[in-house]
Amino acid sequence: MRSIALALLPLLLSGAARADDGGMRATLVEGIVTMAPAGGSGPGPLQEGDPLSEGDTVVTQPGARLEITFTSGTILRVGESTRMTLGASVPQKAFSAKIFLGNVWARVHKLIAAETFHLETENGVAGVRGTEFRIEVEPGKDDLLRVYEGAVQVDGNGGKWSQRVEAAHELRFHKDRQPKGPAKFDSATEKKHKFMEWVRERKEHRPAEHEKRERKHH
Repeated sequence: MRSIALALLPLLLSGAARADDGGMRATLVEGIVTMAPAGGSGPGPLQEGDPLSEGDTVVTQPGARLEITFTSGTILRVGESTRMTLGASVPQKAFSAKIFLGNVWARVHKLIAAETFHLETENGVAGVRGTEFRIEVEPGKDDLLRVYEGAVQVDGNGGKWSQRVEAAHELRFHKDRQPKGPAKFDSATEKKHKFMEWVRERKEHRPAEHEKRERKHH
């Protein structure tokens, strides 16, 4: 099955270092959220403060919400009824994850030269150098990408097509056909979107290590 991945930029924690808060962890858990480790036992409840690692699959039940924060400053906010598997992670170099269903909003820190961040769906791949965007995956519909800041490069599997999506634009894409191209979206629709209302109201969590880095650079 062909796939499309969203190339972004973060710092995730390796599965071998689960006990070491060196990459990412759940900084907010509301409602029922489960996590199943790769090759491990069945899913168990995910709690606020828990570290996350490569191969973990997180699932939010109806009405649930999840925030994942990286020491780099990157933030992922996950809406209800979402399933996502975290992929390979090399701190300050690369991160990947696959979204099977639901809503994921990301604010990606400004990456260093060769750093990459990938969010994959069944339908496409995107790359950024520090931006804010959202991906929505619904059964029977084209995947939706909306960019709020910066720009995202979306590439079809096999390099059959490529689209650059600028801020205030969206792209609807599917693995079986060439997308029509980016189009402006009505910002008013975001104010009526339950998930995005929560995203905007949620106070930003800043990890202690990220705070130290910022003070060091100032």
